[in-house]
Amino acid sequence: MTARAPVKLRVANQKAYLWDLNDIQYLRVQHHICGVLSGTLPQVTQQNVFLGLPLVLMPEEVVLLVRNGIAVIVDDRAAHLDPTADQAESYHASRASAVKAQQATHYANEQAKKREMEELHRDKIEKRRREKEAARRKRAEEDRERQRAAGEEVGDDGGGSESVRIEVPALQPGASNTGPPHSASSSSSSSGPSTGSALPPTPSDNDNQPDLSNVGYTIIIEPRSDSFAWYDADQPGVTFSSIEAAASAGVWNYPQTVLQESRCRVFEDLWRKGFYMGGGMRFGGDFLVYPGDPLRYHSHFTLTVLSTPSTTIMPLDLVAYGRLATAVKKAHLLGSWDGDKGEAEYASLEWAAFG
Repeated sequence: MTARAPVKLRVANQKAYLWDLNDIQYLRVQHHICGVLSGTLPQVTQQNVFLGLPLVLMPEEVVLLVRNGIAVIVDDRAAHLDPTADQAESYHASRASAVKAQQATHYANEQAKKREMEELHRDKIEKRRREKEAARRKRAEEDRERQRAAGEEVGDDGGGSESVRIEVPALQPGASNTGPPHSASSSSSSSGPSTGSALPPTPSDNDNQPDLSNVGYTIIIEPRSDSFAWYDADQPGVTFSSIEAAASAGVWNYPQTVLQESRCRVFEDLWRKGFYMGGGMRFGGDFLVYPGDPLRYHSHFTLTVLSTPSTTIMPLDLVAYGRLATAVKKAHLLGSWDGDKGEAEYASLEWAAFG
């Protein structure tokens, strides 16, 4: 089986984003990395409930993936070069073509729906047409009655307009029979057969095209930049395979303190034990610890990470951790990283003896 290439984490302003749905699925299924969807979805009203791409990763997730060779860090801003004039023109042309295609499809769907509704309500439409025709005739008859009462001459067409008589000259041998009368008369006065008689203008293809200027369309933004000709993530100084290299380039600056390093180590330790990890801010901790995929399981623990195993904890904090975790039907887990032993240590808190 061919080894999969490292996932590219697009970093901008010290935040790592995933824009590829295949990468998101791969990390979630194969490596228990969930992240948080933060992008809005078109035409969805509740944007705080249903979110889409990109996926934002926690700093601990980024460190874990890079240290284990699963992903690399990409300086997304440096990977975007200035497009040339030809590239920009081609991009705008493709966007305009996509908009026209979308409008044409929308117009065709609307027309098909209109025909379907006309077919469904044909009887009602025909009845209304007959009613309008009867009303028009009734108004015309009332107009004729008023004209008769006023002593005016009433024509067959219901009005008093005079008839217009149009004389069409006889067609001469060799003359064109497709033009208006004046072209025929001009051809008869010529000395020979007419070879350049005026023809009615033939409709062009544009005359048959519907007006799509008022047809709505959706602006589609390409989520990934890989398809752009001016995007190059493989150029030197853009992609980093280690946290240290990214930190020296100023692209990534986590972890920096003992507490941050302890969080990364404890996070990775629980990850290696098969747990899924998520953000725990809503439940009063650093992380939530799930026994399986968060889409299927509730978390069992809220986790608070300490800098070292000897870090002092105030008694009020212990009470708060225990009562808060019990209130949300979880156990509170205290974790720390022992650098001397090279292992993580844990202690769990549960509020008991309710009387």
